[in-house]
Amino acid sequence: MNAPSTPQELLSHLVEVPSPSGEEQAVFERTSALCDSFGLAHERIGDSLLVRVGGGGTRILLNSHYDTVPIGQGWEGDPYNSTWKDGRLVARGANDAKASVAAMLWAASRLIDTPLAGELLVAITAREETNNAGMGDVLEAIGMPDLAVTGEPTGLEVVRSQSGLAILVAEWSGKSCHAAHVARVENVNALHVACSEIAQLPASLRLPDEHPLLGISTIAPTVLRSGERHNTIPDEASLVFDARLAPPYTGEDCRELLSSLLPSASIRCRSDRLRARDTAADHALVQCGLRAAGKEQAIGSRTLSDMALLAGVPAIKCGPGETARSHTANEWVTEDELLAGCAFYEKLVPAALAACESVKA
Repeated sequence: MNAPSTPQELLSHLVEVPSPSGEEQAVFERTSALCDSFGLAHERIGDSLLVRVGGGGTRILLNSHYDTVPIGQGWEGDPYNSTWKDGRLVARGANDAKASVAAMLWAASRLIDTPLAGELLVAITAREETNNAGMGDVLEAIGMPDLAVTGEPTGLEVVRSQSGLAILVAEWSGKSCHAAHVARVENVNALHVACSEIAQLPASLRLPDEHPLLGISTIAPTVLRSGERHNTIPDEASLVFDARLAPPYTGEDCRELLSSLLPSASIRCRSDRLRARDTAADHALVQCGLRAAGKEQAIGSRTLSDMALLAGVPAIKCGPGETARSHTANEWVTEDELLAGCAFYEKLVPAALAACESVKA
């Protein structure tokens, strides 16, 4: 494969390959071939791809994902269209997040011969749209970087704070019997016990204090389950809660609150790995990001990304495209957005590495 001559051509090569989450083999092969065409050193980690530029000193990780959500309904043309029209590319993944992938790879190709005050790592990950397994594989292989930039469609707004997700389950136990004998056989209807307590809850719970960028942290009941047969009094009931959390809250904070409100239930945290992230406004990475993007101040984001796995790492989220277009039919990105994304990453990497090294000195 010849090296693409423009970022637009590079993105076209990426979007024409279907890559629903969990089926990344073909897009890995295409991305690997594109890296070869640019002379970018790269390796495979699971179904993800890692590029290395430079070496030694501070390590900055640019990460984005080449998997997509399914096509869905409502497309007016080919969802894997690779033709730009009137400065716009309409295709599944064009906005979320292959535009970021293309911009990061283009920037890396331009930085190959640039002396860097450290090492640039570019991780293009699998399964971001499902279970974040690709990013987990990469971090297990390389360890935590010193700095990180997650590529998602933010309109090149610099996101320094991202909400986290915790999933909790309340479980009630009872004693079953045949429904025909409910009036004369000892029983405890777990569904009735659960609903009696659930009815006392508001539609959503709010934790104290409001984050300046992310707003309030919330816990919402979403899935209620109990019983399988109409003729059996259920001896189990469960309720799933979706918690969207701003720093410093965690799943354990939610578990303690729910335990106090649902005294008959056993509360467990089913998932708490996608933690809220918060990088200080005055951190060098944030400031370099703002200068590179031409923005005055950073913002917060309530949508999740692989940034959630970067525990303890100064990180920002920033990329071309707009979040409102993600996961929609006729998803699109513009040439201007893509080119601005390329320029952003190319400016940011040397500046952030130099700033971090100067702090060390």
